[in-house]
Amino acid sequence: MSEVENQEVEAPSAVNELINQITSGDLNNAEGSFKSIVQDKMADALEAQRIATAQAIFNDADDDVEIDEEDEVEESEEIISELDDDEVETA
Repeated sequence: MSEVENQEVEAPSAVNELINQITSGDLNNAEGSFKSIVQDKMADALEAQRIATAQAIFNDADDDVEIDEEDEVEESEEIISELDDDEVETA
């Protein structure tokens, strides 16, 4: 059985364990289980983002993306002016 299959099997059991802890009123352990599940999900998402970023950098995907600095400056100025307008309206 591969690591991916092991993770898929563990995830439902972790969720089932959390549900069982909540229904039995064992909220202290349920909190720990919940935090563990969330940390695992965040670690998986972070790793996926790292892989995507590395692929974009090392597979010359940056050549496809063009950044127009003038557009960025204009957008920044628009945001700043909107913020200034909001401050005037609230005063």
